[in-house]
Amino acid sequence: MIESSETEAYVPVSNIEPTDPPAYSATAVPKPTNGTPENVDGEAEMDEPEVLLVRNKPITASLRQTILHLRARAGFWSRFRGLSMYLVWNFVGAILISALSGASGKRIYIALAAIVAETLLATLHMTWVHIVISEPSEKKWYQRIPSFRTWPKIAPAVALWAATNQIVAILPALVTGSFGSMKHMNNPEYEPDKKDLYALGAQGLFGMVLLLTLFVLLQIPASVTLVRVAASMLPEEDETIVPFDRTFGGKTTPSIIGGQGKIGLVEAWRSFSWASRTRLVRLMLKVTLIVIACWIFFTLVLVAEAHLLFGDSLGEVMKALHGMRRGN
Repeated sequence: MIESSETEAYVPVSNIEPTDPPAYSATAVPKPTNGTPENVDGEAEMDEPEVLLVRNKPITASLRQTILHLRARAGFWSRFRGLSMYLVWNFVGAILISALSGASGKRIYIALAAIVAETLLATLHMTWVHIVISEPSEKKWYQRIPSFRTWPKIAPAVALWAATNQIVAILPALVTGSFGSMKHMNNPEYEPDKKDLYALGAQGLFGMVLLLTLFVLLQIPASVTLVRVAASMLPEEDETIVPFDRTFGGKTTPSIIGGQGKIGLVEAWRSFSWASRTRLVRLMLKVTLIVIACWIFFTLVLVAEAHLLFGDSLGEVMKALHGMRRGN
């Protein structure tokens, strides 16, 4: 979400270790001298040394390359960087959500409480992002929490992220439960049979696909915006673990030289290049295929086990489960 799409550099060929076969095709840079003298073949003379234009692909273009890079820069346990901050942030958030939502237990109240709680803890969320995207630091996690004066700068991005997070979590369940077998689960006169087992599995798969679709269309843009806004507020003494343009192509000015020290919500998303978006979506598609494959596999296993265990009495079991749900 923060790595620059591509970097370019001119490197002297003499500085590159030779390989067999050669890893590049060296081409001299033409620099004719005054008067453009030519050799016997009629070609312009070239100045030495030869240089090579090197285009570096993003580290995060490959999952394997990303993992190897993190291990090289932050050690074997690099995937757990920021874990202490993450646990504290979520623990405090759970307490706030419980206090704000009360004892009603209604999902809509819990969702609203979660949005408020996440927004209040915006600086903790930003600190976790800073730990994840930066090089290892000798500071403790609590020493990296910024002052509360930074809260107004990061709170809008966190509120947007929290709202989309709740929409993605709630909407699929509401839609899936509005039709088919799931719609009748609270009806005391409804008597499910074997076919309802397949219907429930199909509706569950539909709900998973809807959830993943909303995640890609809503949650990813909101997450990218949050991370990039937080990254624009990374302290000057911290270095990112991947190449990162702090100015976002000149769209923001660091606070150290009199700027706001942050990027706006709209510019945070607009400055996220299409190459980076494609790279991120490609990653999410891989994860989506894995999730769907696992969901289908376990659904088939569940159906097969149900047939093997209950046989002809499966319909009665479905009715019993329906009665238990209705009783709750």
